[in-house]
Amino acid sequence: SGIIKTDDATDATSTTDGSLQTDGGLSVAKDAVIGDDLKMLSDSAVIHFGADSDVTLTHVADKGLTLSTATGDDSLILQSTLADNNSAPRLKLHRASSSPADNDLLGAITWSFLDDGGNSHEAAYIRATATDVSNGSEDASLEFNVDVAGSDVNRMNFDATGVVFNEGSVDLDFRVE
Repeated sequence: SGIIKTDDATDATSTTDGSLQTDGGLSVAKDAVIGDDLKMLSDSAVIHFGADSDVTLTHVADKGLTLSTATGDDSLILQSTLADNNSAPRLKLHRASSSPADNDLLGAITWSFLDDGGNSHEAAYIRATATDVSNGSEDASLEFNVDVAGSDVNRMNFDATGVVFNEGSVDLDFRVE
């Protein structure tokens, strides 16, 4: 028990140097305060949340992060406690390409599931595209696709010239009530 304090100004640059090193595991029973960067050096590092690790955040090498939970409740909530009338909370999908080009895909929201054969299947998506990246005359499009009989079908497009329904010419009913 007690405090271990190091005043060494050495920055850790790998798992084997720095001002505090352990060659085994490290257990912290109370809050941990990190004053700067936290590096998870494994290509499959997992952060477990909850006493029974019911929520995990996993690094997927060269792809990104997977937030996983076995509950039917909200898996991710963006919450703002802003008390004025400004827009909040906000989710921003930002493409910061060093060489933007016309028809760059800006981002997508995809819904997928496992079919009865155990295959991952994309059932629907919303996708945004920068159709013109010319400074001062930027245009974009937004498309909505939903599967019909196992095939990806464009249901609705918004672009600079108008709104198009059923671009894929699938035999679908269109109803306005």
